[in-house]
Amino acid sequence: MIGRRCLLAITLACLAALPATGAGAAERTSPQQAAQFLEKMATETLAVLRDQGATLDQREAKVRQVMRENFDLPKIGRFVLGKAWRKATPEQRAEYQRLFSEFVLRTYAKRLGGYAGETFKIIKAGPLGKRDALVSTEIGRSGGPPLVAGWRIRGGPKGYKILDVIIAGISMIATQRSEFRALVSRQGVDGLIEALRLRVGKFPVKAS
Repeated sequence: MIGRRCLLAITLACLAALPATGAGAAERTSPQQAAQFLEKMATETLAVLRDQGATLDQREAKVRQVMRENFDLPKIGRFVLGKAWRKATPEQRAEYQRLFSEFVLRTYAKRLGGYAGETFKIIKAGPLGKRDALVSTEIGRSGGPPLVAGWRIRGGPKGYKILDVIIAGISMIATQRSEFRALVSRQGVDGLIEALRLRVGKFPVKAS
């Protein structure tokens, strides 16, 4: 079994490997501004989750919209696909990105939609790598101990975006990248696309 220190080392290696392409690639994200960005997003999300006048489907739809606006899903999707991205055709890339975004949005909106009353506290913020900031938070839960999570955030021409979420030393993108790599090695990019299509189908979007 992989130890926690080894998992943390793998996570940090994956975080450092995230591309820093585009204009202004050398600019560093301000940890203070990244924390303010995350605080604003958290306030908006908690307001949605606490809205007892909205149906579960309506809350999930609003959470998806918040995530779509604040997560850099195209960059995350490309990184998660890894080396297979370079070998994929333009058609495969487009379909993969569409399905990956829907998979992330629907999965996490479904998990969050039924929550209510949680608290969100920023513990600290600091630089990560050459460009990014890592904001550490504590999320209060009524049914258990607080959840400590780290958020990798990058600033750019389109504002601040979340690139990763790290919980218990385990990176969301590192975990997904490992899973996808194994699937592509067995079934190819088309196999991964079909698997994502099936997963997205498990979380249909209902009219609210």
